Amino acid sequence: MARKGKVLTTVVVLGVKYGPQIWVAGKALREPAKEAAQKIMASEQARRAAYAHAHTIWEGSILKVYRGEQAHWVVFTGDTAVTVHPMADVPLGDLILGVDLTRRIRTDERVSAKARVKDHAATALRRGH
Repeated sequence: MARKGKVLTTVVVLGVKYGPQIWVAGKALREPAKEAAQKIMASEQARRAAYAHAHTIWEGSILKVYRGEQAHWVVFTGDTAVTVHPMADVPLGDLILGVDLTRRIRTDERVSAKARVKDHAATALRRGH
């Protein structure tokens, strides 16, 4: 019993000492975290839209490319680029210039969420983030 009291006392003392700093840091980091989560959700929605579009065309596949910080999903039919999700302000040819086309995801292959996370982490490391 004496241990529980000491642990509780330590928690209260540390909470009083560092609580205000944690509160200020939480308020300061709330907006960047919210923006990052919105960016991830927008990319996931674009991926789903691209996958659904590629699933409806002959030999459909998708490829993730970056324009600045924003991720775009290019839809292919065979080896021809058809469209991009979300829409980009540059032509498709310029968007896929210099990209490894062997990394395309075919619609007949189901990619797990775990594999997508690994791919995202590898891409972030290559991009220097």
